[in-house]
Amino acid sequence: MSELNRMLRVAPVTSLLMLLNALAFLAQQSTGDTLTRLGLLYGPAVAEGQWWRLLSSGFLHDGILHVGFNMYLLYMLGRELERGFCSLRFSLMYFGSLFGAALAVMLFDWPDATLGASGAVLGLAGAFALALHERGIPPQRSPLFGLVILNLALPLLLPGISFWGHFGGVIAGALMAYLLIWIPMRSRTTSAATGVSMGTGAVVMMAALSWMVGLSGGLAAGL
Repeated sequence: MSELNRMLRVAPVTSLLMLLNALAFLAQQSTGDTLTRLGLLYGPAVAEGQWWRLLSSGFLHDGILHVGFNMYLLYMLGRELERGFCSLRFSLMYFGSLFGAALAVMLFDWPDATLGASGAVLGLAGAFALALHERGIPPQRSPLFGLVILNLALPLLLPGISFWGHFGGVIAGALMAYLLIWIPMRSRTTSAATGVSMGTGAVVMMAALSWMVGLSGGLAAGL
């Protein structure tokens, strides 16, 4: 209980995200494939106005190993980032990564269905790597480096895993860390509050772009 209390105290948003993912997975099991079909990310459904899929897909998984692996990485990365950079900035990193992953899927994998928190979690890995680099620590020294590389390689090794969801999440996470951490710490004229404002704007922009691209049919439609 002491470890749980400590986790809730130092990383409340990480704890909440893990709980939401676990509850969503349990709901998937109790509703057959109904919740999964209604919530996974699928371009043609987004084009019909089902905008919630851009968000809900990041909380659904296709098996216990899928959700377990993602929640382990969320636990390891989330508690470090949230403890180091506050809950607000961590939340922006997470949801910026989630919508960045959705945007990449809508651009390059519009006709294919995908789901999972991998894009958001790998976005945290991208943010963590940039934070380590900013502090002069090589990212490969992190004990999580191997797990992150494995997760990045999975789309190349196993069929049915979205490469663009993973890749888009990493790029979006690094962008969020650049706005929220790198610029405020390196610039004398940019405050932490300004960084939060820029990060909030980036989350809103990526969510809006993923919605617009989803409506338009992605690059397959000639965007």
